[in-house]
Amino acid sequence: MKKLILFLSFIVQLSFAQNLDDETLFTVAGKEVKVKDFVRVYTKNNINNQADFSKASLEDYLNLFVNFKLKVLEAENLKMDTIKSIQNELRTYQKQLAQNYINDKEVSEDLIKEAYERSKVEVDVSHILIRWPKEFPTSTDSLNTLKAIKNIKKQVTVANFNKVAKEKSQDPSAKENEGRLGFLTVLQTVYPFENAMYTTPVGSISEPVASQFGYHLVLVHATRPTRGKMRTAHLFIKSKETDNEEKQANAKKKIDEIYKELVSGAIDFDAAVQKYSEDSKTKFQNGLLPELSSGEMIPSFADVAFSLEKDGDFSEPVQTPIGWHIIKRISKTDIKDYEEASNELEKRVERDSRSNVAVEKSIEDTKQRFGFNTNAKNLNEVLDALAKSYSDEKYKIENQSLDKVIFKIGDKLFTQKDFIIYTKASFNKNPNLENINESLKAHYNKYQNSKLQEFREQHLAEISEDYKNLMQEYHDGILLFELTDQEVWSKAVIDTMGLRSFYNQNKMNYMWKERAEYSKYFFSNESSANKGIKLLSKGKDAEQVLSKLNKKEKLVSVKTYKVEEPALVDLGLEWKEGSNNTQVLEDGAISYLKVDRILSPEPKLLQETRGYVISDYQNYLEKQWIAALKAKYPLELNDKVFKSLIVE
Repeated sequence: MKKLILFLSFIVQLSFAQNLDDETLFTVAGKEVKVKDFVRVYTKNNINNQADFSKASLEDYLNLFVNFKLKVLEAENLKMDTIKSIQNELRTYQKQLAQNYINDKEVSEDLIKEAYERSKVEVDVSHILIRWPKEFPTSTDSLNTLKAIKNIKKQVTVANFNKVAKEKSQDPSAKENEGRLGFLTVLQTVYPFENAMYTTPVGSISEPVASQFGYHLVLVHATRPTRGKMRTAHLFIKSKETDNEEKQANAKKKIDEIYKELVSGAIDFDAAVQKYSEDSKTKFQNGLLPELSSGEMIPSFADVAFSLEKDGDFSEPVQTPIGWHIIKRISKTDIKDYEEASNELEKRVERDSRSNVAVEKSIEDTKQRFGFNTNAKNLNEVLDALAKSYSDEKYKIENQSLDKVIFKIGDKLFTQKDFIIYTKASFNKNPNLENINESLKAHYNKYQNSKLQEFREQHLAEISEDYKNLMQEYHDGILLFELTDQEVWSKAVIDTMGLRSFYNQNKMNYMWKERAEYSKYFFSNESSANKGIKLLSKGKDAEQVLSKLNKKEKLVSVKTYKVEEPALVDLGLEWKEGSNNTQVLEDGAISYLKVDRILSPEPKLLQETRGYVISDYQNYLEKQWIAALKAKYPLELNDKVFKSLIVE
C-alpha cells in the first residue's frame, strides 16, 4: 500500500512538474534554464526508479546539472562550437539522427505494426495483371489500362478466374500457373498488391489495384496462420515434366532406392546427399538450404517440409516441378513477439515500397507546415524547353533567361535554372524521346520531393521536440567533452609539474601497508644451494653470495620482492625476518626463499601509484575549475519553483 501511495504521489508530482514546464528554475549569467529542461534530463538519467523527486535526489542532480550548464556556457563563450572538427562531427551526427525523424514517425510505426499483424497470416491468392504500356504512363495510358482491367472484371468469376488469367493476364507466369501464386505473406509482394490480398474477403475478387507493374485483379482463395520459417536440407534428383517417360521413371526409381537406404540405416542423410544429390550448389554443404517461409518455397516442397514434426526428421520422396526431393528438417522458427520482430521489420519496411507512405505523409506535412506554392506556367515553360533540347539532340537550353521561380517552400525559392542544373547532372543522357515529356515530369516530381525532404531536414528542430532535444544534448555533450579534456583530463597527464606538486602535497594518501621484503634464490644444483644457504646463515648478503658462487660459472641468481602478509603466507613463509623455505625444482635446481626484513608503512612512489594520483588530480582540477566558473558566471536559483518539485 505504501508503494502504491508513493507511486501515485510520483505521478501527481510529475504532472505538477509538467505544469511548471515554462517556469525558470535558475539563471546562469542571465541565461534562463526552464523547469522542463531540468525535469527531462533528471527523469532520463535517473533510471531504475531513482527519479523519485525526493529532496536529496533533486539536490544532487541539480548540482550536477548546474555544473554541466556552467561548462557548456564556458565552451560557447570560448567559441568552441566554431572549431571545424566539432562542426563536422555535429553535422555527421545531425545527418544520422535526421534519418530517424525526417519521415512521419507515427506513420512508420503504424506500418511496422501492420506488417507484424499481417506476418501472422498467409494468404492463398491468384491474380490477373494488365501492364502499363510504358515506363512513365500518361494519363491516357492509365485510363486505357484501367478500362482494360475493368472489362476483364466484368467477365471474370471465382469459377473461371484461372481460365481468364491464362488467356488475358500479362504476367508471363500465368501461362503456366493460371495466375495462381499460392500462399504469400507480408513483404513478399508490392505493397498495393499486399493490401488487396489482406483486405479482400476469402472467395472474393478485388477491385482493380494499381501497382508499379500495372492494374491487378486479386482473388483470395484461403487464409491460414503463418507457419513460421524453416531451415531444411534436401537430397535432390532432377526430373522435369518435359523429360521422357523413361527418364522420369529412372529418377523415381533412384529416389525410392535412396529412401530405402536411409530408412534401413544403411547410410545417413549427410552421406547420402554427398553421394547421390544432383543439386551441385548444396551437395557439399549436406544439402543445406536457407531459412525460408512456406511462401518462399515451392508449394509442394513447403507442405511436406512443414509437416515434419521435429528437427532431424526426413520425408518420403516428394515431387516438385524440378524433380524429386527427400527433405530433412534442420530447425523451425515460429513467429517472434512484437518486441523481438520490430527491429527486423523496421529495416525491411524501410527498404520496401510501403515506406513511400511515410515519405508522402512527411512531404504533405512539410507543405502544410511551412507553405508550398508551384507556378505551373513557369514549370511547364522549363519542361517544354528541356523536352525540346533533348528532342533536337542539342541537349542544351538556348534561352539563358530561364530563371523564373517554379516553386517555393517557406521563404526558399527554386528556379527554372536550379531544375535545369539538376536535370543536366542526373537525367538520362539518352532518354526515350517518345516518352520524353512524361519522363521529365517524373524527374521533376523526384526533384521537388527531394527539395521538400531537404527543407524538412534543415527545419527538423521546429517539427520534432525530441529531435531538437537530442541535437542539443549532443551539441552540449561534445563541447563539454572537448573543454573538460583541455581543462581536466589531458591537463592532468600533460602537466607533470602540477602532478608532482599535487603528489608531494598528498603523498600520505598513497601508502603502502606493512610489507615484507624477501629474496628468491635459484641455485643450479644441490651443492651450490648448500654453499649459498650456509653463507646466508652466516650473515652474508645476496651480493656476497653471488660473488662467491659465480666466480667460474652461473650457479645462483636472486630477485627481491616486497609483498603484504597474505602473499607471504601463500609462499609458505612466516611474517618475520629470517623465515625461509627450500624447494627442489623438476630440473634439479633449488629454489630458496628468505624474508630479509619487515618494512614499516610508507608512501608509494609516484611511479608506483601514478594512475590513482592522476585520477585524484583530475578531481582536484575539476573542483578548482567549477569554483572558478561559479565565480565567473553568477547563478540565481528560483528556490520556490525548485521546492515545488520535491515529493515529501
